[in-house]
Amino acid sequence: MRKTLLAWRGHRSLTAADWWLLAGAAAAQAAVWAALRVMTLSTLRSSATLLRRPMKFILRGGDERVIWAVEATGRRLSGLSTCLVRAVVVETRCGSGERPVRLEIGVRRTPAGALQSHAWVRDGHRVIVGGPVEHDFVPIVAWDTAA
Repeated sequence: MRKTLLAWRGHRSLTAADWWLLAGAAAAQAAVWAALRVMTLSTLRSSATLLRRPMKFILRGGDERVIWAVEATGRRLSGLSTCLVRAVVVETRCGSGERPVRLEIGVRRTPAGALQSHAWVRDGHRVIVGGPVEHDFVPIVAWDTAA
């Protein structure tokens, strides 16, 4: 993983805080990936209120920087970071009772007839992770941030 991180363009301009955030984003995605292997998504989401404080410690910084770090590390953790993993991390870290966000999962048929799913997070009408969401995805589940 170290070699991959150093291969990023512009890595010399990253601060120590950026590296901490990137490491935290990778760790958070690995933890969510592992949790989804042993529990259901609804069980994991019901634990979100307990996970918000540690997630804010691990992923320090403004929401835009956190989303940047999750997306940047997620692209490099190909087998581990799916759209669902990224959405759960961002929803847990950025959502709160004061600032609710919505995790949505949708499906669509591909031209070949296969069923394809996708997860994203909305803040109001704006997709903050997992976007842009194509218009043909039909949302099948949507969860607002638990207080």
